[in-house]
Amino acid sequence: MSDLDSGGELAEKDQEGDAITFLEFVARSAPRGEYDRLMARAESEGASEERMRRLERFNRLALTAQSMIEYRRDREAELAALVEAAHEFVRARHYKDLLDSVARRARLLLKLDVAYVSLHKEGEPDTELQSADGNAVSVAVGLRLPVSGGLGGMVRACRAPFWTPDYLADTSINHVESIDNVVRSEGLRAVLGVPLCVRDESMGVGVLYVADRQVRHLAPNEITLLCSLADLAAAAIERIVLVEELRNDIGRLHADVGEARAALTVARRSADLQSRLIALILERCEVDALLAVAAEALGGGTGICNPLGRPLAEYGKLRPIPPADLRAACDRAAETGHPTPADQGLWVAPLCPGECNSGFLLTDVGPAADHSVVPLLLVVARALALHLRIQHNNSAKTPGHQEFFDDLVGAPRSPALLRERALLFSLSFRRPHVVLAASAPHGAAARLETSAADYAQELGGLCSVPDGAVVLLLPGEAPEAVAQTAAQELTTRVGRSITVGAAGPASTVDGIGDAYREAAQCLETLRALGADGGTACASDLGFLGMLLAEENDVPGYITSTIGPVVDYDTHRFTDLIATLRAYLESGRSPTRAAETLRVHPNTVSRRLERIGQLLGEDWQCPQRVLDIQLALRLHQVRSVLSPRLASASRAALCPLPE
Repeated sequence: MSDLDSGGELAEKDQEGDAITFLEFVARSAPRGEYDRLMARAESEGASEERMRRLERFNRLALTAQSMIEYRRDREAELAALVEAAHEFVRARHYKDLLDSVARRARLLLKLDVAYVSLHKEGEPDTELQSADGNAVSVAVGLRLPVSGGLGGMVRACRAPFWTPDYLADTSINHVESIDNVVRSEGLRAVLGVPLCVRDESMGVGVLYVADRQVRHLAPNEITLLCSLADLAAAAIERIVLVEELRNDIGRLHADVGEARAALTVARRSADLQSRLIALILERCEVDALLAVAAEALGGGTGICNPLGRPLAEYGKLRPIPPADLRAACDRAAETGHPTPADQGLWVAPLCPGECNSGFLLTDVGPAADHSVVPLLLVVARALALHLRIQHNNSAKTPGHQEFFDDLVGAPRSPALLRERALLFSLSFRRPHVVLAASAPHGAAARLETSAADYAQELGGLCSVPDGAVVLLLPGEAPEAVAQTAAQELTTRVGRSITVGAAGPASTVDGIGDAYREAAQCLETLRALGADGGTACASDLGFLGMLLAEENDVPGYITSTIGPVVDYDTHRFTDLIATLRAYLESGRSPTRAAETLRVHPNTVSRRLERIGQLLGEDWQCPQRVLDIQLALRLHQVRSVLSPRLASASRAALCPLPE
């Protein structure tokens, strides 16, 4: 073999070895330093010029191949990161979680210091930073910034990415002091912003920011990569917004379905209750039957009261409520025309909305009841109003208010009919009334009857003549004043002195009946005393009215005179009655009364103070002392002679609440 041939073979082997070496560098992604050391070693070994040219060519090709491989590897890693980010965005279930995930992925993808997400709603003057990730110092979620300023304003206006290597030094940016303060406090330099464009235009355009605290020139592929992430984020935001809207719609639909079912249940109950009540009305049942059905349907006691809040009919148990509160609730119900709560679970509903004298339905359904009882209350109120209207129309063929008043102060004809007519009668009187019993001297009775009827009609009252006595029912609350005015007017009209007994005020049927009997008793007392032409009520006559009347009301006299003291002893097991008796019998001397009772005088003084609180400051005036002494003696005799009578007396002193 010639030297030329051997030299060629050696060169070919060197060429093959050099190529393999560079291929190994490419295969293991050797650092650039190994390439440089190989070239330096070949030059130091005295490589030929041809070999050096060949090594330089291999070096360029290997570096190019390695760069392409690294570029593709980076693109694959970035694509994998985008796919992983898309999976994470899809898994997000809440709006805030999604925005936090977007900020975190953006920071990690570009390997920068911080990332922010701001969203702007169309029409609002500011944009809000809704999420932040990284080593953020002062920027907090919820910070509001001007919508048109800074790098974000440029992104929103052009809907394109913008970046700067050094934000504060970049004069092409529309600097805003509030944004510059944030950038300065964070120490940010390089900033990149890309748009978050959602198809729903009402959401406006958001901006995804990434920033670094070093001056940095961003490569185009980095901007493209962040734009791709922003597109994925925008699609995820739109999806989760739609999901949340759908979730809210479903929640509202569930609520609407629940309300519809509840309304349907109430409507069915109302229809069933209305059918039952109408059937009772057609069967001409009494009002008690209607109230019983209503109480069963409502689950509580029911009743009817007049416009003054006075109960007139009741079925079941109704809790006691102060008259002033009940009357105020009736006034509110009359003004609104709708059921009104008077207390927790106690409702008031007008029988005829718009009519002030129609009366009201009362029902006690308990504190747990809600407004679902209102439709049932309306059904019951309308049914009761219909029943009362039918009864009122039927009464056109039977005695009306005047004849009913005659029955009330005389002898009632039918208890059942009296009760129905009494209900209508009570609903017609909104104001309290006073009952007067009047008499004239012999020979003037006829003129008194005519004059009294005219006088009652002028005042909007009633007049009746039971057994020859003239009885008037007149509006008013002060029986003494009404009696004096009536006596003067009737005396002028009749031309003879008119004697008048008065009682009241009363606003119910039972109250009017009781007032009539009291007024008649006062008139009998005036006659017995020979006080013709005078006027008096029970408080004016004291014990004389009880002694001179034909039917003595001893328990009532005791109740009106010393009832509070007897009641105090009964409920508190004290001995005020004995102290009062000893005090009066000892000539009103506390010392001698204490000796009789065998207690300290201070004890007697304290008891007398309590008695003064119960009976009033003027209880020791001579006239009242006489009444009190008589009442004490009557109470003592009744207590000694009959324990049963004493029990009845105590019951009378403590009447049950209406």
